[in-house]
Amino acid sequence: MNLKDYTGKLNAHKDYLEMLDKIEKYCKYIEIVIIDAREIMSNPIVNKFEKDIEEVVTVSEWWGTKTTCKNNLVKIGASKALFNYLRKFETFCKYYFCKKYDGDFNEYVDIQETTDFGYDDIAFYDSRKNILLCTTTHEGYIMVREDLL
Repeated sequence: MNLKDYTGKLNAHKDYLEMLDKIEKYCKYIEIVIIDAREIMSNPIVNKFEKDIEEVVTVSEWWGTKTTCKNNLVKIGASKALFNYLRKFETFCKYYFCKKYDGDFNEYVDIQETTDFGYDDIAFYDSRKNILLCTTTHEGYIMVREDLL
């Protein structure tokens, strides 16, 4: 399945909720990467759904990201309770494409805004281990499986 760039298209809470509704139908598990080698339980989702953790591994590479740092990737089984909890967040991240006038010419700038979701990356998987949606949250990027759009 192909992923499509969906950066900046889930800035509104309404759009975020609609996307959660779409992916919940197919989601078997999620993976969260705890950025900057922070304590695993520092992530509120991991903390709340500790009993549903299926696996924890150390990674330096995951969907669309490669780094020299070691980070914890946490796999959590999907549930109605998990998706209800995710609905409480504003959205994963916000990303704006803006035109800025700088005296003599227009310049395009990208602005990434962190939300109450934080900056850890998240991916949603179906039963065949295909990504439904993934984020590089701390950079504001979102990719969605094409057939979900």
